Amino acid sequence: MLITKMVLKGFRNFADASINLERNTLIIGANNVGKTNLVYALRLLLDKSLSDAEIEPMESDFHISGAGKISDTLSITVYFSEVTEDAVLASLKGNITDDSCFALQYTADRRSLTYDVKIGATRSSLVEIPSRYYLKHINLRYVKSRRDLEKYINTEKRQLLKLSLESRSETESKSDHRQMARIGKALEAINDKIRNLHYVKGATDSVNEELQKLAHDFSEYEVKLDSGAIQVQQFIDSLRLGASTSGASVMLGGDGRNNQILMALWKAKSQREHDPDSEVVFYCVEEPEAHLHPHQQRKLADYLINDLPGQTLITSHSPQITARYIPSSIVHLKVTSGRTRAASNGCSNCISKAWDHLGYRMSILPAEAFFAKCVLLVEGPSEILFFSELAKHLSIDLDFYNISILSVDGIQFSVYVKILDAMEIPWVMRTDNDVSDIKVKKVPLRHLAGINRCRAAIGLSAMPHAPLGTTTQSLLVDGTWEKTSKETNPKGAYLSRVDLEHDLAGEMESEVVAYVCKKLKKRTLDVTSAIKYLQGKKAIRMRELLAQISASLPLIKDGFLAKPLLHAKALAEA
Repeated sequence: MLITKMVLKGFRNFADASINLERNTLIIGANNVGKTNLVYALRLLLDKSLSDAEIEPMESDFHISGAGKISDTLSITVYFSEVTEDAVLASLKGNITDDSCFALQYTADRRSLTYDVKIGATRSSLVEIPSRYYLKHINLRYVKSRRDLEKYINTEKRQLLKLSLESRSETESKSDHRQMARIGKALEAINDKIRNLHYVKGATDSVNEELQKLAHDFSEYEVKLDSGAIQVQQFIDSLRLGASTSGASVMLGGDGRNNQILMALWKAKSQREHDPDSEVVFYCVEEPEAHLHPHQQRKLADYLINDLPGQTLITSHSPQITARYIPSSIVHLKVTSGRTRAASNGCSNCISKAWDHLGYRMSILPAEAFFAKCVLLVEGPSEILFFSELAKHLSIDLDFYNISILSVDGIQFSVYVKILDAMEIPWVMRTDNDVSDIKVKKVPLRHLAGINRCRAAIGLSAMPHAPLGTTTQSLLVDGTWEKTSKETNPKGAYLSRVDLEHDLAGEMESEVVAYVCKKLKKRTLDVTSAIKYLQGKKAIRMRELLAQISASLPLIKDGFLAKPLLHAKALAEA
């Protein structure tokens, strides 16, 4: 059984949002976008740890529009499919469609602060029910983001002990009773020995002396330190979770290790509790990456995706965890005019189809881009170095504005554009003005690759192939480059005049030539030779060049090279 969709209306951040979900769903988005609110909406209907009193609505649960108007009602509708479990079918008979689907709905009224829970085969057939009786067979296990790890571990430990106790065989129970009797006698002996320790008895002598002075009632009364006459069950209940390595006991470790232990305990308890014949369990974990280094974040993501016996929903800010998810399983929450919604309505095939073109090249960089307010797409490492340095000297803090600079590294710009469009992440691109040879019906022509790359990114039709003599320089001279730039720049697609090295030499000729002269130990050099040198070992020489000329970069703040960066900043601020 699966949760396939949620529809939220008038609830907290969500004015009217439809969100598709997958078997393993990752929910991402900026801080305060509503990830926790989305999870809480699901908990209202499915978390049996919330009492009926706890799911009563509050004023703060109702959406407030940008104009300050508060919704009078709210509704949360959860759609289920693939309902095949016998216990669920028997419990919800009459409320499930022939194709194994049904819906649950929570509605509330702000004026009376009352709520109703409804169930039905379809949204149009929903009927009110007096209680959440379905929780006996359908429920959600939840781990919140702000978790006291030690408290959580102790809580989960007690539950695990309880479940293990209940699952013992008769033979194991009898053996345990005999063993507990032996432990009880041993504890009595330990209690006596502790009471007779000199410093334990002596620690309260002065207290007893003062009590004797206060009242006659204390003449036969004595305060003492002891073990509390620990009984066997108390002793077991106070067991602490320890660890060992190479046979030696060790402390559990820092929060990162404890977080992993918590997840293991949680899963172990869930497996013991889970009865697939009588219940369906959904799992929700907020920010599982807490306190973990990148490798362990990725490992934990794999663990949550593959090892839990049911549908999982994870919220995260981690690119490492994001990189482990199929893109069509990612819900990217966004805020538009004060209303939270999911890009492409949540988990979407259009994202998956776009991502398929990346194949094995999927890496941490695209995953990081999912968290950006704007992505600047560039050709390669040299451009990343240059625009990162230029941003510093234009006082554009890329992290402050959540701008990612992403190198396409030979992959088509259109692939990244499709993905970013599907995730509704604004983008700007800068590409070389490539012109290449092509033959059409054996006629040699020139393919305007750079121009058509920009045009395709913004949805314009391709320009026809040009005559054989066409070059990058001739496109500058005949006005084709300028005409293209006027069409594509406003929509975020920037075409180099030639490439980064030529364009940089055009705006900072003296600085570029001076750097190359110094490297080659020459007094003078023409700019063409300087450009050719830069192109020899692009990234290495770009890094060296920037180290020498960085102080002069503010001089080109009004030039063409700075425009893509300024455009990205404007989109991030919007």
